[in-house]
Amino acid sequence: MKILRTISIFIFIGFLFLIYQNIMAFKDGIVGFTKKNGNDIGCVCHEFEPNDTVNVNITGPSVVRANDTALYVLRISRGPAIAGGCDISTSLGSVITTPLDTGLRRDEQIPGAGFELTHKRPKLFSGDTVKFIFRYIAPSTPNVTDTIFANGNSTNNNVSSDGDKWNYASNFLVSIIPPSGIAANSSIIRSFELEQNYPNPFNPETKINFNITNSSVISLVIYNIEGKEAATLINNSLYRPGNYSLTINADQYKLSSGVYYYKLTTKDGFEVKKMVFIK
Repeated sequence: MKILRTISIFIFIGFLFLIYQNIMAFKDGIVGFTKKNGNDIGCVCHEFEPNDTVNVNITGPSVVRANDTALYVLRISRGPAIAGGCDISTSLGSVITTPLDTGLRRDEQIPGAGFELTHKRPKLFSGDTVKFIFRYIAPSTPNVTDTIFANGNSTNNNVSSDGDKWNYASNFLVSIIPPSGIAANSSIIRSFELEQNYPNPFNPETKINFNITNSSVISLVIYNIEGKEAATLINNSLYRPGNYSLTINADQYKLSSGVYYYKLTTKDGFEVKKMVFIK
């Protein structure tokens, strides 16, 4: 009798542990259609627990008009940081690939469950980060809140999964407004993205990356802390859709040590980032 009771206690404790483990494992989200089908798969190619040493985050508009398409970026950092992969899906809308990122494919891992995005092959890190660019199509029903789910892995890019780590991105909430609604300025759907320069702080060189989805006349200008123009990198030139990278040499533009701001302007708006030059 005591043996049966002891066994029952261990089974009950084990059951509680599994519940706790699952709650903690998915505290930051899970890929959408796998969750909707009751299959808490997470990162299917890496059958071990998510790891908080890997940072995964989604950036993009938090307000989108019904049926509209917006551009988003998934970034993965830390961990082994040699190459990375991802899974991305949504609960109400849909996610599709973009010509700006040829490393993603649309896949239906569970028949009838809908489609998610996943990597074609591990993508190499650039600096301390790897990014995946994707498009989100809002549902046709306004006045609802959609969720974009994702996870990302950070690998050492060898044949096995030994030493690889992965984690979930925090759920990204998107407010769906009527087609005639006007989003707040901070959430307007953009057809471009200006990235943080790397390295930052820098001496004497740094890279500025940006991408655009529509052809546009653009300018890229550096300003000093007083708001005065310090350098013009691109002067009202026509750029086609794509990813672009500029290497900036502070000596070339006679920059002194200090804080600067660089501003990308397109036909759809502008974005500003801060950078620091230290001699």
